[in-house]
Amino acid sequence: MSDAPVTPISPADPVATLPLIDVRVVRLPNSHPQRHAPLVDLLPAPRDVLGWTGPRRSIVGWGRAWTDEVVGRHAIREAARHWDRVRRAALVETPGTLPGAPLALGSFGFAWATPGVLVVPQVCVVDGPEGRHVVTAAAVGTLDQDGNAHRDEDAAPALDPLEALEEARQRRAGNPVTQPQGLWTAAGRMSQSRWTDSVRRLIQRLRTGVASKVVMSRDMVVSAAAPLDERFLLTRLHDLYPTTWGFAVGGLVGATPEMLASMDSGVLTSRVLAGTAPRGQGEGLLTDMKERTEHLLAVESVARALGPLAETLEVPDTPTLLDLPNVAHLATDIRAVLGDANVLDVVAALHPTAAVCGTPTPLAFDLLLAFEETRRGRYSGPVGWIDGAGEGEFGIALRCGQTEADGSSLRVFAGGGIMPDSVPEAELAETRAKMRPLLEALGI
Repeated sequence: MSDAPVTPISPADPVATLPLIDVRVVRLPNSHPQRHAPLVDLLPAPRDVLGWTGPRRSIVGWGRAWTDEVVGRHAIREAARHWDRVRRAALVETPGTLPGAPLALGSFGFAWATPGVLVVPQVCVVDGPEGRHVVTAAAVGTLDQDGNAHRDEDAAPALDPLEALEEARQRRAGNPVTQPQGLWTAAGRMSQSRWTDSVRRLIQRLRTGVASKVVMSRDMVVSAAAPLDERFLLTRLHDLYPTTWGFAVGGLVGATPEMLASMDSGVLTSRVLAGTAPRGQGEGLLTDMKERTEHLLAVESVARALGPLAETLEVPDTPTLLDLPNVAHLATDIRAVLGDANVLDVVAALHPTAAVCGTPTPLAFDLLLAFEETRRGRYSGPVGWIDGAGEGEFGIALRCGQTEADGSSLRVFAGGGIMPDSVPEAELAETRAKMRPLLEALGI
């Protein structure tokens, strides 16, 4: 329950920018007909899916009780402070078996000019070690700048969780999951030859010593005869790549192998992936100087960013191999014990990492403005969830696609780390391999 004082709000009161959230939580018993159904199968509609799948906690949600849109150089830190105020004031009715309600899912841009969002679903279903819970939320008032909560007596409270789940089941009956049909592809904002030429020119600049590494991305567009079903994509990616973290927020759907920040009981884990080889050729990464150097730069950037936030920091001396169905990566899992920061504070400190931008990061970003014509949006930005304790998981939005406004097209992204000794054709091949998860999920 909230410790914030609650007073009624009248129409004449000033409207605060942050909401007072009412939350209800119910644990589904084993006898409930939807207790063991696949989680994504509970989603009632094909668009505006909210989801996260992973070994620690999986979440699906629909509807929006509150959306916090942030933009600017300090957008993620702004969202962190907003969430601290909202979660501490929330009115939570829970049996106590689901720690950390309320929950929000978030997705932020690669560049500061791209708006990011933090969304509290109107209804979400959560799987975790405590079982399966249904969580409902509603904005029932506002918070002022002093932290006082003002209840709007006319606002509807959070829905009954079991009734909301049943209503979703009925809606889903009229919206069955559909497989994409009549697919065709088109070049993105840069054709493959144009991207390769740009990489070649970038390599020449890197050889002058202006930067050590720049991560260049490109895109392609997949279109269908009818609007794409985000539920199908999320399910298919999870089936094909079960060791990744699946996500869907604001039409961005994917399955990332890279955990930017996972915070649990004050302990943070961050997985760094840099250095890539074709499937079955991962052993060569361990002796490839270019790939090992690329990986080391990425690890060092994460360790430097975590240093000011961490009470203790553990960085392994050597990477391990992560074998995925489409590629192999060098991987390092960094562990830290944190102080008072919430997971979004950590995300703000880490993003963008060398693995998605380059080294040194400010110089690499400037080079991207000159050589990369792709508009990344929220691709390669942080995506994940945060709970009422300020903990959660945020990965880097990789192996993903962004649905276009018409719903019938998906913009698929991939990138590669360019260094002075890179070979443009090899980097292009790497981006093709990284696009495979989405293309395979679509049936291309």
